[in-house]
Amino acid sequence: MQGAFEPTEQQKDEAALWHARRAGGSLSAEQEYEFEQWLNADRNNRLAFDQMRVLWARIEEPAKRLSETQRKPALSGFLSWFRPRRGFAALAGMAFVAGAIFFLHPDFIDNIQADIVSGQSNVTAVELPDGSVVRLAANSALSTNFGGGRREIQLLRGQAFFEVVHRNGDPFRVHTGDVTVQVVGTRFNVDRLSQQTVVIVEDGAVRVSSAQDENGVLLGPGQQVVVNDGTLLPSEIGDVGLALSWMKGRLSVHNMPVLELTARLENFDEGRIVVIGDVGTRSISGSFPTTDIPGSLETVADAIGAKVVRTSPWLTVIY
Repeated sequence: MQGAFEPTEQQKDEAALWHARRAGGSLSAEQEYEFEQWLNADRNNRLAFDQMRVLWARIEEPAKRLSETQRKPALSGFLSWFRPRRGFAALAGMAFVAGAIFFLHPDFIDNIQADIVSGQSNVTAVELPDGSVVRLAANSALSTNFGGGRREIQLLRGQAFFEVVHRNGDPFRVHTGDVTVQVVGTRFNVDRLSQQTVVIVEDGAVRVSSAQDENGVLLGPGQQVVVNDGTLLPSEIGDVGLALSWMKGRLSVHNMPVLELTARLENFDEGRIVVIGDVGTRSISGSFPTTDIPGSLETVADAIGAKVVRTSPWLTVIY
């Protein structure tokens, strides 16, 4: 049963929205009056808003400090502060700092496992030990294993376009979760920006398999396969160039949920992008520049009848 002085989930959502609007300085005099009316309508409304203010005060200041310093010195300084005698307070402090790190750097775990991590550039080109070339989209991470004649890549996060050189028939494999892409020599794209994996072939041929389908499917030029929970769904692509437009600084999508699009755009931005309410489920089509994320978000908002509030350099809210 809901406590007498405990905000409901709806009140917490409303408080988050009001906080985002006020922090962004976008309220008119009429909206300020509406906010005061909402605040005074229910004691739990005020409590929810106070809790939201405290929450963001605790998150944004550590996030700001972390963004202005190198990660390793920040962590080593914190660890040198920690001593067993500090007990519960120290553990609480560690949990809080960890939370701040994951708020600002949610990909921290992937990064420490990776050999190559791209920044916020549109494309990072890397020559691999066998002479093959991988072009990474922003905020992507992969690990490599070229020892003992192997050519193995683990795409931990993001999107990568591979130009694989032929080498005495030795296979070149890319793994993403339980999905494996095997080639000898070809040009293909692997997208792991969402819960599913998408493989697109521009030239040559690849075999894509999963733990549920070990035989997999063979793809040729202009074909793709979407792998969702181990199920492979191959199809033809009308325009491969459009699908690979990320290498030219644009994200071109067709009927993509706004929540997924903003997650992709977030890779090119310094801060987090949060979508509130049902706007995240709406579908959108278009081509959005990755060199101007604020402009792209405004375009998205205009297209679906939503609003954008940038509360700080580290947080943008669409509602």
